[in-house]
Amino acid sequence: MPNVTTPIPPNLTGRTEEDIRRLKEWGTALIDELTYLFSNLDAGNVLEAASVKAENIDTGTAKIGNAQIGALTADKLVTGTVDTGKVTVSDGDSQLRISESEIVIRDRNHQRFVAAYDKETGKFRFLLCNEKGEPTVSINSGGNAIFSGQVESSAIYASTIIGTDSISYAEKEGGVFAQMDPTGLKVMQDGNGGRKQKIGMTVGSRDGAAYLVLGAGNGDESTNINGVVYTNGTFKIQKNNGHANMGLVGYAPFINFWEESGELWLDGSRVLVKGVDVVSQISNLQTVNNELWTKVEELEKKVNEG
Repeated sequence: MPNVTTPIPPNLTGRTEEDIRRLKEWGTALIDELTYLFSNLDAGNVLEAASVKAENIDTGTAKIGNAQIGALTADKLVTGTVDTGKVTVSDGDSQLRISESEIVIRDRNHQRFVAAYDKETGKFRFLLCNEKGEPTVSINSGGNAIFSGQVESSAIYASTIIGTDSISYAEKEGGVFAQMDPTGLKVMQDGNGGRKQKIGMTVGSRDGAAYLVLGAGNGDESTNINGVVYTNGTFKIQKNNGHANMGLVGYAPFINFWEESGELWLDGSRVLVKGVDVVSQISNLQTVNNELWTKVEELEKKVNEG
């Protein structure tokens, strides 16, 4: 800071004209000194000041090399680079902290909001926490999202819905999941490294036939239905333009409904109704009927022979 070199006011001599002249000279020197001083103030020569008050200070161009400010009020503040390792905004009940590439908002007790860039994964992360500081919403720039509460929407587009959490599915027992694509809905089960089709509701891409398939079977042989492999023994219901049928995959359908003729076909060696073998009963009735007709024919022959 420039030094003030103006001497102290001169002592009065009692001679009026001389005293006035000496006071004018001293005042002129003081004004020149102060003019020079305030015209050359900058951050290099003003280090500390307990209090600075002024009605007119031109701050069109100002430079501050280093400053400690207890409180700052400004209508406009323009800055170039801010060291984010030292920025904290607080009102007593909550706090906003900016540190490197992370923004954190806290209440009195817990972290409630985080927006950050993870240098290790190269992804951005967005996090919301409840009043206990427990994460409830997590989204990253890779498109992964976790919600601990309910999700309501007028429309949800998804190809796979899994019925367990991601850790249990990937690292433990697997789980049941629904896979949806343009052909229909397929409910599958993953377990012990193998994927098993359990329920399928699909539409044939060529003939438009509808399929309802319940997966089972011993896995000895398999059949591909609409791009999904079912093991033999799986139960299938099929409906196309002309008829509907039910049966086991790998075998001929054992029930057929024919629309044009209205016929019902039951195919099988035995058809039981309340434990009764209907086919066997019909076969017995046919045998008895044939025997009766044979006896009737024999009687008629004897009567004609007279």
